[in-house]
Amino acid sequence: MITLKVSIGQLYSLFSDRKIFPRRRVDPFVKAIGVKVYTLGLSLAQVKEFLEGLGYKVSREAIRQWYLEAGELLLNIEIKKRGFIAADETIIFNLTKKAYLWAAREVKSGEVIALQVTRGRGIGECLKFLEKLKEVCKNNPTVYTDRGPWYNWPMKFLKIRHRRKTFGIRNSIEQWFSELKRRIRQFNVCFPTYKPRVSERWIASWVALS
Repeated sequence: MITLKVSIGQLYSLFSDRKIFPRRRVDPFVKAIGVKVYTLGLSLAQVKEFLEGLGYKVSREAIRQWYLEAGELLLNIEIKKRGFIAADETIIFNLTKKAYLWAAREVKSGEVIALQVTRGRGIGECLKFLEKLKEVCKNNPTVYTDRGPWYNWPMKFLKIRHRRKTFGIRNSIEQWFSELKRRIRQFNVCFPTYKPRVSERWIASWVALS
């Protein structure tokens, strides 16, 4: 079960901040409701219809931009000492048919602390992902992965403590992947884009808002 950690009140305060959003064409409360129900699982078309039922005409693109803006502003991955970390990669789909989502989750807190979407899955992509992971760790925590060969050299090069495990402690990241994929299936079978960075922005916002 997903518990949304960002409330409508927090979203309303964010969208009401004139320093961040100096122009106010849409009531901040409408933006807050739109982002909240979209994060809960409605599609953009459903959110648009819902807001129209309340008397507000907005486009699907406007709702998508509110969601991305809120997510990027609220995403805050603290640099600190970390416990055990589970890292993995999984296949997601976009208009190029297939992309790879790399993600790392601190096991004890459940916080997703690094993610990346790439077209390929190799040593270069893995190295870039692990560099992101290392940047948010003050210490050198043990990172658990599966037996994918692309992890071996980057882990050694970055001097990261590495353990390969198929089950157990890695369930944390597998559970998060399952939650994310359930959400993706609610609005489409794939991301409607050719660019991995677009998919990455959406997922990063989902991490911040859910």
